[in-house]
Amino acid sequence: MDVLGIGNAIVDVLFRTDDDTIRAHELPKGGMTLIDETQAEKLYTEAGETTERSGGSVANAIAIAAALGADAGYVGKVSDDRLGTSFTESIRSHGVHFTTPALSGSPATARCLVMVTPDGERTMSTFLGACTALGPDDIEQDDVAGSRVSLIEGYLADTEQARATIGKVVDAAAKSKARVGLTLSDAGCVDRHREYFRELARENVEIIIADEDEMAALVGDEPATSLLRGNGGNCELVIVTHGEKGSTVYAPGGVVEDVLVHPAEQLVDTTGAGDAYAGGFLYGWTRGLDLATCGRIGAVAASLVVAQLGAQPPEGLREKVAALVPGLEVR
Repeated sequence: MDVLGIGNAIVDVLFRTDDDTIRAHELPKGGMTLIDETQAEKLYTEAGETTERSGGSVANAIAIAAALGADAGYVGKVSDDRLGTSFTESIRSHGVHFTTPALSGSPATARCLVMVTPDGERTMSTFLGACTALGPDDIEQDDVAGSRVSLIEGYLADTEQARATIGKVVDAAAKSKARVGLTLSDAGCVDRHREYFRELARENVEIIIADEDEMAALVGDEPATSLLRGNGGNCELVIVTHGEKGSTVYAPGGVVEDVLVHPAEQLVDTTGAGDAYAGGFLYGWTRGLDLATCGRIGAVAASLVVAQLGAQPPEGLREKVAALVPGLEVR
């Protein structure tokens, strides 16, 4: 396997709304708020017409990698309910290997109510539900050891059981040639678990992917290069995204690749832009491409995702990326 993702299996429920509705629910625009099942049902009832897709940060990234042609798998927990079936069918439709046993009974499958305003900004309300039941027993050590990289979702740090799951991934990778990747997920998540993530970066993780706010929350006054092997960390790559300004890739030896962003034809929904970048970058990396090309693949994938509603791989993603990245033959 090229890429194995481990994260919170969440169904994205997307719908269009306006700023007045967001204010009425006292939600921070552009942010993510955890809600309970009752609140989730209330928002869902009020939403009207919705679009439902498999979601969760790393699930989105893995779907992009698979759609580009990577041999990709995913580990995450859903319940045996309608939304659990929806998640399973959706992620498998992109070619992702997903075989994690479903949880029988409550809690229900996690869902993220994604409220998209006319400016393309998304405000998320998340009910975690069944995804918090993910545990070490759901990790197949041979799958981790047989992957080129296992990508861990930062949100998993929020529960002790999920931290034990991360530990099993790290142990399995350490006994093989597999790399461990980490997405930082959210600056608030980094604030909650800064020392835990710092420990992972010092000892266990070879690849970190984060936006500039998440990276700032992690390193504080230190440079991102402090996470690299030889500078006090264990990382071989530290990738920082800057939204529409592009991304920067740091590697040992002082190598810094500034990657220019590929502008989106239109901005419809920013949901999953960073996830698409991660999936595209890792697709290129698992094929041994140079870092600048990996970054361009990620940037192009992100630009195509934000031009649609939702974080799913756009139709014809492989061909579109190949046409927009000079010299790339996607197969």
